[in-house]
Amino acid sequence: MKVIHHVSQIGAAPEEVYAALTTQEGLGGWWSTEVAAPGPEVGAVVAFTFQSDFNPEMEIAGLEAGRRLEWKCIGGHEPWADNTFRFELAPSELKQGGTTLRFWQHYATELSDDAYGTYNYNWGYYLESLRLLCEEGKGHPFRP
Repeated sequence: MKVIHHVSQIGAAPEEVYAALTTQEGLGGWWSTEVAAPGPEVGAVVAFTFQSDFNPEMEIAGLEAGRRLEWKCIGGHEPWADNTFRFELAPSELKQGGTTLRFWQHYATELSDDAYGTYNYNWGYYLESLRLLCEEGKGHPFRP
């Protein structure tokens, strides 16, 4: 199966980036403004609203405060069923006081190259939105 992988440098501490990935306010600031996110704990379900058939529900499959978040898609978008998503954070060697973010999406079902291309492009856009939120205080989340 194919994997999407992105690496980016964010001029904010890993704890700040982690909060943007694990809190309702943070997630709403970079991915979708309509999100239901309970406190970050393994087994909790985070529900995102975008449009029509794209409203992913992500079960938190793994957490390590300030370092790692893993999701498993359990509903809301059939092409992502059972996909896993991993965000890893480490102190940046390129941006003093910053974070190196590594992101992976592992696909459970084979899709067309065009579908991967679309998802890859969108992840690039939204990970840049995450960087902007952490560095400048304002990202570019989807507004349903």
